[in-house]
Amino acid sequence: MNLQGIAARVTKGEFHYALARFRTVRLAYGGMRRLRDGFPSDGHLGSQTLFPNADVNQIVRAISDDAVFVGMNLPLHIVAAIDDFARTEPLHTNYDPHGPTFLHSQVIQGKAPDGRSVPIAGVREPSRCPAIKAIVDDPVLRNIVRRYLGHEPREVTTILNWSFASNFSDDERRRLKHQNTLDYHYDVGGFNFVYASFYISDCDRDSGAHVMMKRSHNRKPLRMLLGSAMASEESVRKHYGIENEIMIEGPAGTGFVQDTSCFHRATPPKLRDRLMLAVRFIN
Repeated sequence: MNLQGIAARVTKGEFHYALARFRTVRLAYGGMRRLRDGFPSDGHLGSQTLFPNADVNQIVRAISDDAVFVGMNLPLHIVAAIDDFARTEPLHTNYDPHGPTFLHSQVIQGKAPDGRSVPIAGVREPSRCPAIKAIVDDPVLRNIVRRYLGHEPREVTTILNWSFASNFSDDERRRLKHQNTLDYHYDVGGFNFVYASFYISDCDRDSGAHVMMKRSHNRKPLRMLLGSAMASEESVRKHYGIENEIMIEGPAGTGFVQDTSCFHRATPPKLRDRLMLAVRFIN
């Protein structure tokens, strides 16, 4: 997307899409919210949490410095509850959200029972699951979010998606709207945002591991700020250095909190399906 495309989004009222590309704008927004709403409290940190060993200060520093903290890991009983929920709930394809639904067990090599290609499919309103609701409302996670943003987020959304192992080519996945996640991109989801993501299945480079470029949330060249939010692997590696590229792999329950204004992408699952929960805290 070029300047003309950005301008088109602005005419639709999506001012954040142009302005929140700039780190200074996001910081200014956070400062404005603090002045208006007051500095966010630590909440009810004495409440029961899923992350009792989390060092909030360390985590916030890591996100500020590197754009990510890896190690917000879920208890096994929470992972099991979400996995069961995702296997028994009807799924919809991302490119055909109102089409026929199906179950995870009915997808074979990326094909739904009616023959449709399904690279990725999701559960509607996943926060209906008590285990997911416990994550969204967790006092330690919410404190991390408040401390990083500098204010209470106005919007919280949850996404629970299966990415199916298949022999689809990358081009076919793009055509089927695999959310453009296969290519390096950065998010502009609002004026300020941070995401918490959790692998609900074991995840490695053969099963859809998340890849990102550390510190790319803070220093983008003007051509990347004013052009498309997507960029080629070659250009991202050339600018930031391949030594800053990390692939997040881990067993079921592995969690990470990320400023998704950094460049990031997903690897296509080849050998095993990936189940991933994303909790987005925006504005």
